[in-house]
Amino acid sequence: MRTRGSRSWTAWAASAVLHAVIAALILRAGGRAARRIPPAVPETVEFDFAIDPPPLPPDPSPSPRQAARGDEKVARLAPRPQPPPPPSSSSSPSSSSPPSSPPSPSPSSSSTSPSPPSASDKIDLSFGALPNDVKGRFRAAPPEETLRARPGRFNVDELRATLERERDAVNNVEAGRVDPLLYDYLRGARSRFKETAEKLADEIVIGPGAAVQGWSRGYLNSVKERNNGALGARADAPRESAGDARNEKSPGADVLGAYGEMNRQAEAGAEERRAEVCLDVAAGRETTVVLRRGSGNGALDRVAMDSFAKAAAVRPVPADARRGLACYELRISAFRMPPLPFVACSFDIGITGPTCVWPYKKVTSVKGRLLSVEYPPTDRDRARSSLLQKPR
Repeated sequence: MRTRGSRSWTAWAASAVLHAVIAALILRAGGRAARRIPPAVPETVEFDFAIDPPPLPPDPSPSPRQAARGDEKVARLAPRPQPPPPPSSSSSPSSSSPPSSPPSPSPSSSSTSPSPPSASDKIDLSFGALPNDVKGRFRAAPPEETLRARPGRFNVDELRATLERERDAVNNVEAGRVDPLLYDYLRGARSRFKETAEKLADEIVIGPGAAVQGWSRGYLNSVKERNNGALGARADAPRESAGDARNEKSPGADVLGAYGEMNRQAEAGAEERRAEVCLDVAAGRETTVVLRRGSGNGALDRVAMDSFAKAAAVRPVPADARRGLACYELRISAFRMPPLPFVACSFDIGITGPTCVWPYKKVTSVKGRLLSVEYPPTDRDRARSSLLQKPR
């Protein structure tokens, strides 16, 4: 039994030793392989960038070096001059012979010693040699424009004189201080522009929206006039009642008066085009025509100027006529009648003949009138310098 136990123990020990030897050999071989493999080194990649400088603008004038190189090229391409023939032996030294020219420099010598640059090849560094666009950058800013046409403070006397002159020009017409010649010009111009002006008035478009706006505008104008007192005298006029309150008519019972008021309001809100023309009338010279205010319609402005110019050319200015600036107005208008159940007719002898209107009918009109007459200022007018208005 001991023999068997000792054998088994011996076999187990031999197996353990053998396994240990094998493990040691394996570990030794692995260490040698690990020492043979070099350590991993991270690879680095290098990039070389060559940044070229921005190209310089070409210089129109060559540098001295470039000029020298150009001279070298010309010297190389030019044919070499032939050397002078050697003097003959038969000629005596006492004979007169022209002196030999010095030998021309060879290209090699010219290349080694460049010729100095001429005066034209020098670089001009002055301000005048710069381009015009570069010179403009160094120019001074332009002076600021003046806001007022005339320097100085505001003159109140001039404004007052201008307003009084315009008011006096209108008052001259209202007071009848006008030469009858000026009304002759108006009649002559009216006979010329009436037919053309009526066609222009008929071309004004009055649609449904424009018609409603015209009626509203006329109503608001009548309300404004009544608030200002323009219609107060007519509204508060004594009625035909003979003092009896029972026979007085109510303001709303006058049907014809209401129709007339509606027509007046529609006409007050009509679409209008106005042109103002001024005539400089003076004895002994031709009358000039100037458009003071345009109507926005070129055809109407031309008709107004041509009509008054022809009327003034037909009637010359008398020698005793007073010089003045007469301003006229040519106005065309168009509106539609309000939607009221009525029909009205009128008869104008020698001008338009019978004319009838009905609801929504388009009505046009052409009117011309003398607005103002301005006379040259007198010494009395120039002497007035007070800020107070003159009494009237």
